[in-house]
Amino acid sequence: MKLKILFPFLCLVTNFSCGQHKPLFDKTLKKDSIISEFTQLYNLTNTIHPGQFMFCSKKEFDKTYLDLKNSIKGDLSIVDYYKLTATLMAKIKDGHTTVDRGQITTLLQEEPVFPFRIYQIKNNYYFDNSIKENKIYTGLQILKINGETIDAIVKNVEKYIHLEGRNETGLNTKFKNFPFYYFIYNQSEKFEVEFIDKNNQKQTVVVKGITFDNFTKSTTENIQPLTTEIRNDKIAVLKFYSFANGYNEADRKVAENQLDVFFAKLDSLKTKNLIIDLRDNSGGAAEIANYLFSYLIDKPYYYFDYVGAKYNSVKNWKHYAQYPESIEEINVAETTPINGLNCTTATGSADDDWWFKKQQNKSNFYKGQISVLINGGCFSTTGHLLALLREYKIGKFYGEYSQGSNYSNAGGRAFVLPYSKTLVWIPTFQYKMKTPNFKNDPKGIKPDVEIPLLADDLKTGFDRQMDFILNTLSRAK
Repeated sequence: MKLKILFPFLCLVTNFSCGQHKPLFDKTLKKDSIISEFTQLYNLTNTIHPGQFMFCSKKEFDKTYLDLKNSIKGDLSIVDYYKLTATLMAKIKDGHTTVDRGQITTLLQEEPVFPFRIYQIKNNYYFDNSIKENKIYTGLQILKINGETIDAIVKNVEKYIHLEGRNETGLNTKFKNFPFYYFIYNQSEKFEVEFIDKNNQKQTVVVKGITFDNFTKSTTENIQPLTTEIRNDKIAVLKFYSFANGYNEADRKVAENQLDVFFAKLDSLKTKNLIIDLRDNSGGAAEIANYLFSYLIDKPYYYFDYVGAKYNSVKNWKHYAQYPESIEEINVAETTPINGLNCTTATGSADDDWWFKKQQNKSNFYKGQISVLINGGCFSTTGHLLALLREYKIGKFYGEYSQGSNYSNAGGRAFVLPYSKTLVWIPTFQYKMKTPNFKNDPKGIKPDVEIPLLADDLKTGFDRQMDFILNTLSRAK
């Protein structure tokens, strides 16, 4: 039986006038100018992206570009144009290649949006985080929103989402912004949602949108980048939520000191088991990831194999950069051609860079058993660390596929499109780890033991993956 229920307490009602939509939906971008700029984006990408055709052929990319360009039949709004540029960039299947959402999210703050994150488990989708009043729905399966199946909705919004290669687990990281993507796809004041209740019965509820600003404040978590814990001197847990604390020298010194103190204590206590939790660590500074690894390996090692650029000169495109003064020429004569890139290596002129030098492991490196927790939020520098661990057969991986791997196309460059002022992130370098025995998987790095979450875990907050490791270690005693 299909019941239609209206819970007035579910969401905050947002009153707004049509006039508030104008900055987002007025067709202020002129057709001819947009076509010209879209072509500039295509040419810029072809010139500088170092991994453009790793997962998307030139034929596929060109067809996507032409189809999108030919779809421009008139003037566009900011949202319309975002769909075009985001679709083109997402086609490359590179996690560092994306259209910045800042301009739209700024204008979206007071607009009503779908009030839930969603979470994918196998081929089903579930209510995830929302405001406090909506917690009763967390973990229940969604079937339809506004009469359209959730499968069809996800298939459409995926076109705008940038993921690495053939990775699938990273979608749950992106679905933390599901209200944004659903708004881009379908603007609505209220949402009729068909779902399966806790008694396995189909239900329908009508909820009203909450402001994007309220949603963001209600679901944002304040998580420390690095925490450590020792349980009964037998099991230690190191949680590294981000390596971004390595960019700033002062913060890096603090993190390094934390690691020094932690591993000294493990060495003193002879702690037998170490759990390294890297879930949702999207990367950061190589320096701090390398510092951690030096405590996990029993011999010297190398970090990067090469850093490669596709371009030969910066003269014709650096003016697009947000900070053009920070982009320097490369001396092609001092590079080595590898995989179609101009690469600096340990044998080239860049041998003064630390990442090409032999790295020394710590004298008090950890000698016990290592368990590593990973998921689709592991990306960029975190993928590099996981690749090193796998290369040297250090630790056992638990959880879900990582998104990052033994390379990344990065460089941290934002480019400003001259007419619309759209900000686009396009990598300028490819960073490849010194991992000659590593076997690439287009889905990412596969855990030794896959442990997907269950729907009830979303509601209860039960950490199934950590619990599995702790029980495994307890049984092994």
